[in-house]
Parts: sequence; C-alpha cells; structure tokens
Amino acid sequence: MNLTVEYKDTRGTITCQRHHLTRPAFAKHLAIAGQGYSPKPKKLIRTIAMFFHYCNYIQPQAFNNDRFSEPPVELSDPTEKGHFSNLAGKAIADFLSKRINKSIYTVNHEAAMRMNNSPIPLFVNGRQVKRPDLLAFTKNSIFAIEAKGFSGSYGDMNNHKKQSQTGGIRVNFTIASVSYDLYNQVKCKYHDPFNDNVSYDNELLRRLTKEYYSGLSEFLNEKYFNIREIQIQGEKFYEIELSSRKFDRLFHNKSPFINLSFWIFEFLEYYRLRIILPSVVRYYAENGITNETKPFIFESKEQDQNTYIDNDRIGLRIRL
Repeated sequence: MNLTVEYKDTRGTITCQRHHLTRPAFAKHLAIAGQGYSPKPKKLIRTIAMFFHYCNYIQPQAFNNDRFSEPPVELSDPTEKGHFSNLAGKAIADFLSKRINKSIYTVNHEAAMRMNNSPIPLFVNGRQVKRPDLLAFTKNSIFAIEAKGFSGSYGDMNNHKKQSQTGGIRVNFTIASVSYDLYNQVKCKYHDPFNDNVSYDNELLRRLTKEYYSGLSEFLNEKYFNIREIQIQGEKFYEIELSSRKFDRLFHNKSPFINLSFWIFEFLEYYRLRIILPSVVRYYAENGITNETKPFIFESKEQDQNTYIDNDRIGLRIRL
C-alpha cells in the first residue's frame, strides 16, 4: 500500500510525501500500536483472532491498490467498520512516526501516564476528558499523537490538533495524524509544531521499554517456539517460529469451549508466521532503552515483502 501523506513540519511548511506500507508492516503496527500492556505469548490468541475478525478489511487485492477492502453487504456492520477504521488510523500513525520522525518506541498514552504516576481524570466539569492515543520517543524529543481513521473526509484538523495537545505528559510537540478515504485511496494528514522547552525523560522511556521487552522476551522459550539466530543488515536477531505442535502446548486445555488445534495448525502451517526479536532483547528487558539507543532502519527490498522490522527491532516474517 502506498500512503499519500500531507506532512506539515515544525516550521509550518507543508509537503507531500509517499510511504510504502507492506502487509507485514501493517500487521505489526495494528497488533501493537497503542497497547497498554507488553506483548506476550499468552496474548497470541487475541492477536491472531483480531486478524481473522478483520480479514474482510485487509484483502490483498484492495491493499495492493492503496485502499482497505469492505465486507460483503450481508456481513456489513457500520460499528465494526468504524472500529477498524480507528484501528487502521492508529496503526498508520504509529508507522509514520517511525518513518517521518524516526521514533524508536511508541506506547499507549494512558499507559505512560500510569507509569509516570500522573492523574488520569475521566471527567472534568461534567465533560469527558479526551487524550492523545500514543506517546512516542525519538533521540531528542518526546511527542504525543492523536490518531484518527475515517472512511470519508478528514474532518476538522484544528479539533484533532487540540486533542493531541491534551495529554498529561509534557512533550516537545504533538501530532495530529488523520488517515481518511480509507476504502477508496488511503490518504493521511500528519501535522506537528515543536516546543523546545521540555526536558527529555529518559527514565520514563527506560521503565516503559523494560515492560515492553520483558513481555517479548517470553517468546525465547524453546518449549513453545522454534528459535534460531539470524543476521539482518549486520545485526543479530532471533527468529521465533510459531510451530503448531508447540503452540498447542501453550494453550492446551485453556478453553473449555474451543478446540484450537485444527485452525491454529492450518493458519501456522500455511503462513509460517515468525516473530523477529533483537538478540539483546533480554538486556532490554532488564535495563530498558534510552535515547542513546539507535533506531533500526529496515531496508526493505522489493523481492522481500514478507519481512518487516520496526525501528524498535521487533518484526514479523510471514509467507504471503
């Protein structure tokens, strides 16, 4: 999918950019963006089920023609479509924060507020409090992102921008990332002014990423996963293959209503889903990362569209 992005930089200059979003990249950002908890093996059923649930919206023919698909009329549900549009907008915002701002890590904004012991009021003077969706960290700045996804027009950018500025954590700037016309030709407005009067909070980044990589490090368990070491662009990684036989051990007898074996076997054997983790994931789990940690810039090749690694060194590989 090619994203057409109207980018407004810190000086107010507007330029048009094009960013290529592969299906594995969309899958990674859709699954993780904005989660208020660290990804863990026990969450896999939820993640895989989410992709089955929304499969009608990410059909290859539409995706490869720069749009999302829609369910057949008999399966159409406006509420579900709105929910997917919102999730897609959040995934695209997360992706663009990595491509445009070179952020190394993003997290659910309220999760960061809890980690920072900030008050999280639900209502003020009888009105519901709205907050940005994401908090992102680069080498030199921390910024908040309000992410929207619409089937039609982009709405009022001033209102979206105001919501991006309502968070409980001091940031250098805020982003209003609004993806729209999702089911015809995906476009995005990505706007951001800057504030240099905010000190960088490395301690918050360290504590948040300790939790993030700690959950991911649980995948390094040969009882449940096939693990091998690989090298990509000169760096060492672990490739974690989700074996159907071992996967059954992880969830054996966990549900009294569903026999997972058959559909999990079919899914995993066909797609050969693999998670990519940095070789230093255990170190990150113990110590977190700081703004001195360099983001990993994945150089995707045209013939290798089945692999994606994000700036945070977490990736997916899947047979397409």
